[in-house]
Amino acid sequence: MEAFEKYGKYKAQAVSRIEHVKSHLDGGFNIERCVVNIETGKGDPIACMDRLASHAYAQAIEEWFSNSSLEKMKTWFFIADSLRRHRYSLKTDKMNFMTKTFDFLAGLVSDNESLISWFCNNDDIFDAKRVRATTTADFVAYQIRLAVKGDFTQLLERCARMIAHPPSGPKKRFMLDNEFFIALAEGDTSKMESVLRELTTPAAIKRRLSSESGYSEGLISTVGVIYAKIAWRHGYQVAIDTPYIPAEWLPVKPLDCYDVHYDFLK
Repeated sequence: MEAFEKYGKYKAQAVSRIEHVKSHLDGGFNIERCVVNIETGKGDPIACMDRLASHAYAQAIEEWFSNSSLEKMKTWFFIADSLRRHRYSLKTDKMNFMTKTFDFLAGLVSDNESLISWFCNNDDIFDAKRVRATTTADFVAYQIRLAVKGDFTQLLERCARMIAHPPSGPKKRFMLDNEFFIALAEGDTSKMESVLRELTTPAAIKRRLSSESGYSEGLISTVGVIYAKIAWRHGYQVAIDTPYIPAEWLPVKPLDCYDVHYDFLK
């Protein structure tokens, strides 16, 4: 458990989380039944697809935090997002775009350009009205999509709109995200790093627990990883001394070969 020392007084939480992940991998998934249901159309294939995606995500977390295997982690993240893409090709919806964007961490960290392009160009997974409203989480999710694409003109225009019409209540926290987007569009690396440090303080981690899954909470900052990864994709090599944004995940290095693992995805 030496790798968890960097979490300091939060080490116990991190260790507990990875043990939770392992317990689910050991007995929390019925992989064979899910595959059969998907291949035969029995039961609820969509729910089974979601289940397999969760399993692949958990496997990726396990490969990194228990085995320090960057390649296997990227492979499982690729599988997780490939399952999500296939799932939405069968049955799409426009709800909870922010949740879908959190799931996109898998594709982004996998460095697979096909998955990244799919996320950036699929207009069927969000509500066009909600992503225009500055008071919604979906507005920020769409900002993330624009940031990945490098559409900085539109990104800055929307940042200005958010400043003019800021969200209230708990969603005021998204004004910090707005600062990151402005810094990214302006190429201000030091400001990006400042925002990322603020996003990974204990207080910020606690405020954004809803951003995490049962397999990431206490181990990473999903938002922090996404933003840092976006910065690196655009050539800004942000460096933040925090275990919640693993530095090894940030360089953009696609695998030589990606294996989807499941025959129904081939």
